[in-house]
Amino acid sequence: MYRYVIVDDKGPITIFTLNRPERLNALGPELRAELLDALRRFNNDAGKRVGIITGAGRAFSAGADISIKPSGPGTINLEEELRDSFHLILREIRFSDKLFIAAINGVAAGAGISLAVACDFAFASRNARFVMAFQNIGLVPDTGLTLMMARLVGARALRYLLIGGEFTAEEAEAMGLVRVVDDPLGEAVKLANEIVQGPFKAYSYGKRLINEVLFKDLDQFLAVEARLQGELGNTHDFVEGVSAFLEKRRPKFIGY
Repeated sequence: MYRYVIVDDKGPITIFTLNRPERLNALGPELRAELLDALRRFNNDAGKRVGIITGAGRAFSAGADISIKPSGPGTINLEEELRDSFHLILREIRFSDKLFIAAINGVAAGAGISLAVACDFAFASRNARFVMAFQNIGLVPDTGLTLMMARLVGARALRYLLIGGEFTAEEAEAMGLVRVVDDPLGEAVKLANEIVQGPFKAYSYGKRLINEVLFKDLDQFLAVEARLQGELGNTHDFVEGVSAFLEKRRPKFIGY
């Protein structure tokens, strides 16, 4: 049915596999459109209870697909891209009455981390890495990552949210973001089966309460995030950052 997302229906459980392994499952527009459609279908199916998100090949997701050099500031509308795509996917996961599990089989970067953090549970392989490199292209973390990580991790996340960097699966586990296991997908399926055999409505209502406590203002935050990221898309530093990334050189930022 889809080209870039494999949907494996297992009764009340569905596995969504991001399927662009040659691009480390980067979240290009086609993949995002397919994932959003698949998630909406899943959430509208009363027989579904648990969704598992994983990646094909050696990565979970490298985040946004950076493959086109902007011709100048403002030529890519980042505010619109977030509002009409990335944020819609985030909402389908976080505000769903189903539960979601991330099975992180390798690198997760940028918005790929957001997908994982938005899930209710996350398992990571021992060689998984989490890379926050928004600042390398003159941007801020997006797809809700600042709010979610600051709420879930607190001060330990601030360095990464402000200036970027990367951390290991073990460091992510110490933060409470993931459980490190040998077989993330296998553990995710095992947990999913336990969930569907339990008092699911109680679990679902528990998620609602967690959202009330931690993420009630997420929509308000996303509106601000989209506006600020859109403004950064109008800067010299964004154009320079993307150009340097594509040309495999160090960027020369000027601060605006």
